[in-house]
Amino acid sequence: MSTEKFFRHIDLLRCPVCGTAFSQCAQSLVCRNGHTFDVSRKGYVHLLPNAGPSKYDAALFEARRRILEGGFYDGVIRVIRDAMPVDSTVVLDAGCGDGTFTKALEGSVTVGLDNSKDAITLAARGGNPILWTVGDLTRIPLRDGSVDVILNLFSPAHYGEFSRVLKQDGLLLKLVPQTGYLGEIRAMIGRDAYSNEAVVSHLREHFRLIDRVRMTETFMLSETQARDFLAMTPLTFDVAPDRLDASRLTHITIDVELLIAQ
Repeated sequence: MSTEKFFRHIDLLRCPVCGTAFSQCAQSLVCRNGHTFDVSRKGYVHLLPNAGPSKYDAALFEARRRILEGGFYDGVIRVIRDAMPVDSTVVLDAGCGDGTFTKALEGSVTVGLDNSKDAITLAARGGNPILWTVGDLTRIPLRDGSVDVILNLFSPAHYGEFSRVLKQDGLLLKLVPQTGYLGEIRAMIGRDAYSNEAVVSHLREHFRLIDRVRMTETFMLSETQARDFLAMTPLTFDVAPDRLDASRLTHITIDVELLIAQ
């Protein structure tokens, strides 16, 4: 399954360099212009030439996976699942990270795309039918009009590419923070409350916004869980470690909004 799944769905994929179709050559994807990408036995394919370093490393994604598996985002997953059409044949998770959301929301055929090899390696661990790809949102390696639903969860967007790969009646489900999201961490490090209105305005320039669904929950934390929350968020990237006292983080608020667009 780890490699054959890509060849079963090869017609869905396209070369990220030149945009032409792939064919199979041994255990590689080869386009008509000769660009070649090996399919890893670990269950993913690296389709991002000249990838640079990222602050989103394996430790961050391991912490994020533990938090997601701990149930803190189960309500968020239910909200997203309720918004997905029953017949979601092809689902693209654009900016899928470690793939925990992806696995909970997969369609008949699911592509997980992220620019972090660490994240995709973690997502593919253990084997599963999802097409895990290290790739670039600005050059999505899927053919035009091939996707029923795009999931864009806590991730940057490229609306030109989203429009290209979505079917005419396809849905974009974009999850964004609301004002209280991780507010306890923001208070700890002296950050202002978050506003997503600029993100909403930018989306409206490219897609028709159908609905906005907000979900807010607050949870008690153990110190171990608090350390994982501090490790998994880019809010703490440039914060001195002595300001990140996990013993002070006793609660956390998940305050998000799902933007449903077409």
